[in-house]
Order: sequence, then C-alpha cells, then structure tokens
Amino acid sequence: MKLFYFDVPGRGEAIRLLLTHAKVPFEDIRIQFPQWQTMKDTFEGKQLPVLEIEGKKYAQSNAILELLGAKYGYLPVCPCDNYETFCIMNTCDDISNKMFNAFTPYSPYDEKAKKEMAEEAMKLDFPLLFSFLEKKLAAKECKDFIVGCKYTIADFYMMGMYAHLQFFPTAPKLFDEVAGIPLLQAYIKKRMADFAHYYKKPCEKPKFYYFDGAGRGEMVRLLLRHAKVDFEDVRIKYEEWPAMKEKFSLKQVPVLECCGKQYPQTDAIMHMLSLKHGYLPLDPEKMYKVTFLTGTVKDLFEGFVKFYYSKLPEEKKKKMEEEYFDKTIPVIFGIIEKRLLENSSKEYLVGTQYTMADFFLLGAAKWLIVSPDQGKKYEKALTAAPTLMAYLKTRLADFPQSFQLFHLN
Repeated sequence: MKLFYFDVPGRGEAIRLLLTHAKVPFEDIRIQFPQWQTMKDTFEGKQLPVLEIEGKKYAQSNAILELLGAKYGYLPVCPCDNYETFCIMNTCDDISNKMFNAFTPYSPYDEKAKKEMAEEAMKLDFPLLFSFLEKKLAAKECKDFIVGCKYTIADFYMMGMYAHLQFFPTAPKLFDEVAGIPLLQAYIKKRMADFAHYYKKPCEKPKFYYFDGAGRGEMVRLLLRHAKVDFEDVRIKYEEWPAMKEKFSLKQVPVLECCGKQYPQTDAIMHMLSLKHGYLPLDPEKMYKVTFLTGTVKDLFEGFVKFYYSKLPEEKKKKMEEEYFDKTIPVIFGIIEKRLLENSSKEYLVGTQYTMADFFLLGAAKWLIVSPDQGKKYEKALTAAPTLMAYLKTRLADFPQSFQLFHLN
C-alpha cells in the first residue's frame, strides 16, 4: 500500500493517522512541491492525495478515508453517527479552507484581501465554527472521542486539521486562541497524545562535511542552498582531517549526516537530494539527459585531478595538463554547448528549471572554471562556447554569496 501526498499534513494527514492507528504497513511517499510538476500528469485528476492498493489508485481524500474507515472499522454504520462523522469533517474543512486562504503563503489572494479575510475569520468565522464543535462534544456523554466512544474517521480528520493548523508558523494557533472551547482543547490534547510516537521530535538540521574549499562538495552545498534547506556546513581544515577521518565509514568526504545517519559518496548524495527536492526529472529521457551531463562534468573533474594531484614527475604532469586544457576541455565544453543549444531553454541544462546537472556544473565552475587559481586556463575554451558562457553568467548570479569573488569576462 502506498500513499502519495506532499510533505505537509494537509489532506493526507488524516489518512496517515488512520493507517498508523490501524497498524497497516504503508509506504508514505512525501512529494516535494518542485517535484510535483514533473509527476502530476501520472495521476488521474492531477491532484493528491492518492492511495495505491495492489496497483489500483484511489483519489479524493474523503473517499479514501471512507474506504479505509469501512475496511478497518472506523466508519460508523449507525445513520445518526454516520451523519455526525461527516458533519464534523465538513466543519473541519470550513476551518481549514478559511485558514488556507487568509494565513498561508499558498493563498491565491493578495495581501490586502488576505488581511481582510483574516480579520473576519478571527472575529466571526473561527469562533462560530469552533463553538459548533464544542457544543457537539458537550452534548456527548463520552467526551474522549468526537463521535461515539471510539475512534472514527472524524477523529483522524480532526487531528489532521490540528496538525495542519500547527504547521504554518505565521498562522494563529486556533485551538489556543479561540476562546470558550475547553472540551475541544482537552479532547485534542488527549487524542494527539496517542500519536506522540508518530509526531516525534524532528531530527536536528543536517550536517554536510567537506573540506574548506569547493571541490566535490560545492555542488551539494549549492543544491541545499537553492532548496532552502537549513544545514550545518562543516568545513574541515586539512590539518584537522587525520583526526576526523575515523569518524566516517569510508574515511573520506563529502558526507551528509541526517538524523544521525551518514550518507557518503557525492553522486549518491546528489541523487537522493535531487529526488527529495525535485531536481531529478522522473521522465526517463530527461533523467538520462541529466545523468549524461553529470557524467560529462565528472570527466572534467577527473581530468583535472589526474595531473593536479599526481605524484608523477613534473615534466609528465605538465604534458598531462597541456593535453587536458588543449584537448579535453574543448571537447567537454563543446558537448555541454551542444546540449544547451538543443534544450528548450538556454538558461538551464535540461528543461526549464534547475536539475541536478546544473548544480554539478556550477560546482565545477566554482572549483575550476571561474576560480581565481584556475579560471584563466579555461577562458579560451569557454570563449568558443558562447551559449555556455551566457548560461554560466546567468546561473552564477543566482548564488551571489557563493560566487561573489568570481567573475566571467
């Protein structure tokens, strides 16, 4: 069983909570918003959540909840209780919709309209809707559950709404701020406590370990910054490395550390992060184009490393360096130039937005192509690739802090 939804509570949270409470194993596939643009055509209706059971896909959150509720005993069969269940869910929808429109950054309304809606919602709508729910609880003998005396889909819906309301830092915490709802406050506190294990404290921000230079680590830093990931950029000084290397399983960096788990190997890190943040197209042909270009950029890295860090005699190293700049680099730049000319947009390597390939190339740019130490040696080949030159000027401007000391003529 697979549940596809965004990495937010939203309309998918009630389904997650039901499956968790029912102890049903399921794959919780959390789609990042940039990734959705490349995925939505694969879903009927082009919307989420979608539940997949044995290859069959089910859409519409309330219909999914009803299906699972009937399957696992959370859907009341008594007509009156069934009515109360959907009445509660509809009221939660009213609250969530008003919250979405007035307080979230995804609202389709402008700031003036949002402000007016927020004032009206806080003054009129939310007190009315929450007092309605409070009265529902007050009229019940069993106040531990919103309908009847055991979990129903209405409880999961209510908790999903609560989690979503808590999710947006700029939104009011309605269960605390709306007055006169003590029963509702006690109810939600008790029910959320049942899922303390589910809502465990998130991991500390990830750490990225690499030397205090560009090298093979810069592409990872650039991707994380572009994705607005708050991470600790641990820059290791070379004199510190002998004492630190035992900390890492492969005795090498870069390494990304998340939730106490270490992820070595640059390519693997980039693939994982690109899938997570929507920088790796899922279309097979586009994915091939991205991977082809990352391989091409790696050839640029490898060619440089062969002579620069070689322990061969200086005369041999000099010959390898000349061959690298006179033969290898023009071929590599020519390949990238050709791919840019073939692409629908000359501002990105594949498609019309950032992909993993762009971060690979920009990482190479900082380390080699426009660096103070090596940049001059790449100028001749770069001049012969004007589309690549224009691309780099455009993309480098996206990272003023990373490239503030670097210039292209």
